[in-house]
Amino acid sequence: MLQRRSGQRLAKRFATAEDRFKYIYETNHWDEAESVSGPGSTLEETEPIRRELPALLAELGASSLLDLPCGDFHWMQHTDLSGVRYIGGDLVGDLIERNRAKYASDGVEFKKIDLVNNTLPAVDVILCRDCLVHLSFADAQAALSNIARSGAGWLLATSFPSVTRNDDIVTGQWRPINLTLPPFNLPEPEQVIGENCTESEFADKNLSLWPVDWG
Repeated sequence: MLQRRSGQRLAKRFATAEDRFKYIYETNHWDEAESVSGPGSTLEETEPIRRELPALLAELGASSLLDLPCGDFHWMQHTDLSGVRYIGGDLVGDLIERNRAKYASDGVEFKKIDLVNNTLPAVDVILCRDCLVHLSFADAQAALSNIARSGAGWLLATSFPSVTRNDDIVTGQWRPINLTLPPFNLPEPEQVIGENCTESEFADKNLSLWPVDWG
């Protein structure tokens, strides 16, 4: 509830999603010492993903990955992406510039990308972790439509299977969502990476894998 109230205040203060998330990053709004991307981006919370993601990408035969939003690249820099072209995208331009200066290398690049409104780079897999949970129904559905147009083969996105009803929010707030329920109505995922989340009561949080065949 605190995150929703906080998001309401940000929505009133900042007219655009970019300005809201820029404020969040610049002020460490989520009050996490390890990563400005928040408590879900610590090395402890991402350990199962860092362990299982490389094998999943290999199984899919993926040679390219769009990580959107990439945040501050804190945990992903510790993930083995050998043989995979990585594109980190985020709405916050200043964050992208910092990531470029600090982490860009051969096979690792960063781009300012608005998941809702911008044409997405052509990749094999789109990783959309902890993103749609911050978007209104309208923005989240627009994002999924944009992903469908991108030509990507697979989407790996945050979902909470124990959620029985999805609630709408103002973009910039947060709530758990189940992407198999209305208004999203994706089929049951083909695979999941359980995150073993220790935050609050969200032990069911996972990254769910779908072929991008809607639209």
